[in-house]
Amino acid sequence: MIDSKGIEKVIPHRGDMRLVDEIREFTDKTAVGIKHVRDNEFWCAGHFPAHPIMPGVLIIEALAQTACFCILNSIGNNGGRALGYFVSIENAKFTHMVVPGDTLELHIEEIGSKMKLHKFTGTAFVNGKRVACATFSAMLDNDPQI
Repeated sequence: MIDSKGIEKVIPHRGDMRLVDEIREFTDKTAVGIKHVRDNEFWCAGHFPAHPIMPGVLIIEALAQTACFCILNSIGNNGGRALGYFVSIENAKFTHMVVPGDTLELHIEEIGSKMKLHKFTGTAFVNGKRVACATFSAMLDNDPQI
């Protein structure tokens, strides 16, 4: 298992925008990440007051960060400088609400790559029940000029 400190050695996301707490297993093409949904998340006060529901776009982001860990761990992250940028999100489906107290299990698999472009499928589960899925692509930049 890789904890948050280990994750931050590989992916650039920090603070409230790091949406993966653990990596439970991984290979060069697959990974399972964990996100513990807490009641003090930055989105809780506004989405929605008195009835917080995790925004679907953040579930997709958590899947993408799990994918980012998988690929950057595999190809190297240039001393923590490498970045991944969304290129496309396809067929996103949200089947159940995710609320504080839930634990997201984030399953990703790379289904193709060409040069710096990587394509993944991802499925998020809570208690074994699928809550979201999507296919997405990201461009990896191993030497960003920012």
